[in-house]
Amino acid sequence: MRRSKWIVGLVASALTVAGCGQESSAPEAEGPGSVMKAPLEAAWAVGVAYSVGTRVTYEGRVYECRQAHTSQADWTPTAVAALWLDLGPVTGGGDTTAPVVTASSSSTSVTAAGSITISASATDNVGVTKIEILENGTLVATASSYTRGFSGSGQNGTYTYTVKAYDAAGNVGTKTVSVEVELPGTPPPPGGKKIVGYFTAWGIYGRNYQVSNVPASKLTHINYAFSNISPDGKCILGDPFADIDKGFGYPGEWDPGALRGNFRAFKELKKTNPNLKLLISIGGWSWSKYFSQVAATAASRTAFVKSCVDLYVKGQFPGVTPANGVGVFDGIDVDWEYPTGGGLPDNISSPADKVNYTLLMQEFRTQLAAVTSQTGQPYLLTIASGASPDLLANKQETVKLAGILDWINVMSYDYHGAFESTVNFHSALNRVTGDPGANDGFYTDGSIARMLQLGVPASKIVVGVPFYGRGWGNVPNVNNGLFQSGVPTKGTWDDGQSGLTGVFDYKDLKANYERAGSGYSKFFHPESKQAYVYSPTTKVWVAYDDVQSMNAKSDYILAKGLGGAMFWELSGDDGSLVNALYDKLH
Repeated sequence: MRRSKWIVGLVASALTVAGCGQESSAPEAEGPGSVMKAPLEAAWAVGVAYSVGTRVTYEGRVYECRQAHTSQADWTPTAVAALWLDLGPVTGGGDTTAPVVTASSSSTSVTAAGSITISASATDNVGVTKIEILENGTLVATASSYTRGFSGSGQNGTYTYTVKAYDAAGNVGTKTVSVEVELPGTPPPPGGKKIVGYFTAWGIYGRNYQVSNVPASKLTHINYAFSNISPDGKCILGDPFADIDKGFGYPGEWDPGALRGNFRAFKELKKTNPNLKLLISIGGWSWSKYFSQVAATAASRTAFVKSCVDLYVKGQFPGVTPANGVGVFDGIDVDWEYPTGGGLPDNISSPADKVNYTLLMQEFRTQLAAVTSQTGQPYLLTIASGASPDLLANKQETVKLAGILDWINVMSYDYHGAFESTVNFHSALNRVTGDPGANDGFYTDGSIARMLQLGVPASKIVVGVPFYGRGWGNVPNVNNGLFQSGVPTKGTWDDGQSGLTGVFDYKDLKANYERAGSGYSKFFHPESKQAYVYSPTTKVWVAYDDVQSMNAKSDYILAKGLGGAMFWELSGDDGSLVNALYDKLH
């Protein structure tokens, strides 16, 4: 859906440095693009055209506009320092009396799945202009009440709700109320570690990897890749034929309103593997374009999440009777690549993504909890997070996300690849001597250490391991190719559409590159804990995780007390890697 010109203009006027010092012209007519003129030292408000030098009050402080812009809900003076200069607290005469706040919770102790409601009110000698409710320091509502759902033991802990009331002079009154959540946990798998595998919808075609090939008894969770997002901000099926239409010979699958496709196959698989949980993964590398858009406002978040919950949790698939569609998925996994930027060139992004991502996941949690209150069944909520230490610290609120989520799948792979001109390990476990990218923390322990340093509970960190390798061509025979120059080379499934990705399935590497007579020599690096193969004749070099790598990374997970392992993806394995994870972590 093409964005209207007034939205584009609004964003451009707010961010264009060339506009500094030029007051925006008044609108010619009322409409969605019209804005108000900003009086001097009025309370900050949304939808106001601020010129450089204009002063406002906000939360008891005075701010001066640094850059001409039209205000938006997420661009508060405290959130966007580039737009506002903090001049200090409001001083002088006038109203100095803060509002008097009352706050209460419908329950201060949660021991069973359900919801609580925070209620607030305020009085003031002049008048209350706004009430905010914060959960553990994160703004969750600008209203006098807020309902929060709790569905699983992963949410246990103390939740402090702070109610803030503001008057026109910027005086702030506060009141806090705490809620203790102690939900019973579901029995952990033996060994207590998660083994999470991604299943790709497209794998049923050329790869011929079917649901029937999944080693269900060796896994605790499967993430189904992927759900797409429509331009108007709704969850939609990624591949309707593969997802709900392909026939597999199940009884009654061609009856009116029946469910077919991979979703039916997984529903049947779960009957014989009752401990296996299936999550729908939304987005991914190819379909993250509209995440910023759907996360931008409370209304867009609510509509987007509702569409996802209706489709995948309530089973409202096109042409399928909901009674047949319900029960396929046990939760939702969000794979936004990436908040605030990165990913594909046409992805929509904004600096506000950092905060909006948290609000989006909170909306998921709230709506899932509402379904739980009706069905009694808890639903999982996870994300696949980028592994860059900079992203973890600065591009998303990783600790706040961890407080909302059941766990975080860290994509601790693709640190390097043929998108670079220097040969390197794409999923090294530890810092490698001589690695030109080591200072950026681009290795697994660099990412996990950063998460722990930020305060993410170890049990909520699930380490990503690749079931594929990344390679280069035209690599000189120096240092067995490591850290030498290289160019993209043809991977296992590369064709004219994909180009030269240099991505190789593990099972391809094991069968065709490790075998005697292949012309390739295999090495195992003691620091990276990754294997690699190299041929001086073909000049192709490929690094990958093998069984020895899985053992080393499993030992790391156990030693650090982490939540488990996640891998991309099932069709790349011949069974060896899953078995290695299971033997160590189950």
